[in-house]
Amino acid sequence: MIWRKDAWALTLALVFLAEMGRPSWAFVPSNRAFHHHPAQHHDRTATVATDRATSFVSRLPFPLEASSSSSSSVTLSTELTDDKVTQLFAWVSRAFAGDDDYNNLMLAIAVIFGDLGSTPQGNSAPAKMAQQMKERALEQLRDEEDLMGEAFSTDDREIASLGAMGAAQWTGQFKTRPHALLDVSNLTCAQDWVSTLPRGCKRTLKRAVALAEQGNFTVTHKPIVGRQPAPHSSLAHFRCVIAHEVRLLTYDETDVQGFLDALAEGVSRYMGTTRMAGDIYEYRSDDGNVIAIAHEVRKGKVIRGQWFYANDYASQNYVWFHSVYSLVERSIQAGSDNVQVVDLGPSGSDSFSQLKSKYGFQSVDDWTRLADYTGPFYYVNGTRPVDGTNRPARYEQQLQDQARFGRFF
Repeated sequence: MIWRKDAWALTLALVFLAEMGRPSWAFVPSNRAFHHHPAQHHDRTATVATDRATSFVSRLPFPLEASSSSSSSVTLSTELTDDKVTQLFAWVSRAFAGDDDYNNLMLAIAVIFGDLGSTPQGNSAPAKMAQQMKERALEQLRDEEDLMGEAFSTDDREIASLGAMGAAQWTGQFKTRPHALLDVSNLTCAQDWVSTLPRGCKRTLKRAVALAEQGNFTVTHKPIVGRQPAPHSSLAHFRCVIAHEVRLLTYDETDVQGFLDALAEGVSRYMGTTRMAGDIYEYRSDDGNVIAIAHEVRKGKVIRGQWFYANDYASQNYVWFHSVYSLVERSIQAGSDNVQVVDLGPSGSDSFSQLKSKYGFQSVDDWTRLADYTGPFYYVNGTRPVDGTNRPARYEQQLQDQARFGRFF
């Protein structure tokens, strides 16, 4: 392990997978306290140590260069640039496409955000191989807005949506976190809801709607269709997800562990949202760039605000507030016979729960008592796609049966 006063030390264990002849990297914080006290960080980069695992060297299909030291350092930068996000997307796209060589996110982070190319160990065979993998992924990357997601079936998308929607609770598997709910069954228009809010909230929503009317951003509805790539499975949308997670999970530019967590979380969330059912409301800036994604799913008599990801421009232009206003407005327009509750789901922090509460979304522990998710998924034209079967409904029933016969929360 290397310790430097001007950087946060992480242990970067370099282990070689002899069967495949490629390196695998794993990050372990040298002092977990730093993750909770970012003010103690002193630099924008992190120095990490690569300890050569000698027990694996003889099994490598290529020789390692001799070194006078048993460890060397790689410096990771937390600067998030367009080029680096492009390289990360190229890498994970190969992994999602089934290329096992790229099924290693930590290696991707080391190659893309590290300084391997400018250090002595950059000449080693593993480092050169990793650099070549990055270049090969970039060569196969398509244009910024080309859809690259897998064409999941309607059944697979619906089943993939259930976990994030909280199906574990309504099927009796186990109790989830409280959900933020708004009852719209007695509302006739969005103004009925707005009129109940504090003055500051009214001003914020008015500002959000005005910015949309002024053309600061536009919104386009894009339904997710079975047997087709998700309409938000492009590099342009991936940028939003990564920017969103980095903004939420890093305390400041010196929070290296938070930055690494955000990259991993962003990749995971992008993978999750692009395999689910529902509808995408795509936000673009006045110059045409994708700035936010609002992912909604309607099932039973509930519309769930499933996911929301946005970059800094969207944050500065009240886009989240506009998305909530639009969600409530659409729910009311659907009619109380069809939609009775808007569900913004659980919150990642108390402050976000408080924010939702200010806008009328109360955190409810026994939320399935109010939010009736029983019933089919909703599709815009009112008809379930022809590729769908009753497999998701059977799956839900199986979960309920398991709970009924001995699995209760």
